[in-house]
Amino acid sequence: MESKKIPKRKKAILIFLALAVALVATAAIAYSRYLHPTGAIVPGLYAVRTGGSGSPMVNFFLLQAGEKYIAVDAGADNIRTENELNKLGISAGDVIAVFITHSDLDHIGSLDMFSNATVYTGNTENSQFPDIPHQIMADGEIAELSGIAIKCIYTPGHTIDSVCYLIDGKYLFAGDLFISPRLSRYSEELQIENQEKVLGINEVEYVFTGHFGLFKNAGFFRWWW
Repeated sequence: MESKKIPKRKKAILIFLALAVALVATAAIAYSRYLHPTGAIVPGLYAVRTGGSGSPMVNFFLLQAGEKYIAVDAGADNIRTENELNKLGISAGDVIAVFITHSDLDHIGSLDMFSNATVYTGNTENSQFPDIPHQIMADGEIAELSGIAIKCIYTPGHTIDSVCYLIDGKYLFAGDLFISPRLSRYSEELQIENQEKVLGINEVEYVFTGHFGLFKNAGFFRWWW
């Protein structure tokens, strides 16, 4: 019995649809899998998962600094942030510094909880950063707190005030830099340029993101886009 041949055009459409479904499924799996649950990542470094109820799910991170903590970003909502900190046995009052990657609400929604902390940002001029006292770091500036070196790297694109933080030369906190450039609200071109710049940093052990958890190889994002 002779099998029916699928026309080339129809075959191409079927292949395209299969690839599209696979990509969507991969994105969904990666989002749910890699958004890190609240808990320790390595000794002295913690993820906190907040958001929900209308706010995007997002990670912020805590680094132990002696008996205190340094935060990178500040969570999406106070109730969830407090609940998740309680799971870790950490009080918001124990956070001495908060380094903000950008001014999207899901990254600064709980900032007012950290009343004992000094807030550090990139240049917030013309941004949506709220009227909260903060110290603006220059591009390439390094802050040293409790023996921890935090380098600010300007990476505008997703927002005008987006920055990354390179901590002790091995942990890169990228905020929303690796969200698709097509979703940038300031400059798609700048976001792509800064993604490539950050991917070129050597000796980074982990890359931490707001919505895709953490990765040992930032090159993963080259095909993610």
